[in-house]
Amino acid sequence: MIFGDPYRFAIWIEHVPQWGESIKNGFFYFFLNGNMYPNDIRTSTLFVDYDDVVDHENALLAMPIDDEIFNAPTDKAFKYLYEMAYPQPTPEDEYPEGIGKFKASPTIILESGACFFAVSNKDFVRVLGGKVSELVDCGERRNWQDIEHPVIEDITLAKKEVNEIISSFREHTASLLHLNS
Repeated sequence: MIFGDPYRFAIWIEHVPQWGESIKNGFFYFFLNGNMYPNDIRTSTLFVDYDDVVDHENALLAMPIDDEIFNAPTDKAFKYLYEMAYPQPTPEDEYPEGIGKFKASPTIILESGACFFAVSNKDFVRVLGGKVSELVDCGERRNWQDIEHPVIEDITLAKKEVNEIISSFREHTASLLHLNS
């Protein structure tokens, strides 16, 4: 079932019973501006991606406010959010801690090389992100490599609209997965 408008912002979750007996697997995608993420067929462990989206720390629910980021041009806003969430290692700190309060991506999207963030102002939520890395062949193995000029999606929605999408998603999916919502 799709929640929201796939030509703007939507979440698609679909249980495929043949893909697992004890654990419910299926499809789990975000749509932004008519584009689907992940952009290939992947099997989602549905409760994992569901939990990622309905987690109270997910920026689609928490809707952290930052007027400066909200009003920044797409490329600058995304770069700032990405570098804040995924800081580069330094000689002094090989594994720096990122700030995750603007993260909105479920596991399946992150594992596809894409990531999304949400930032708010008083009345609206801005969702931005896209596919930022890809697997490339490196001889006998494949490694993740950053995409030099990724296409970044950017959509601004009323907070009420995002709340309705998440609420409908939570209600339907909790019953599908037999969870308490």
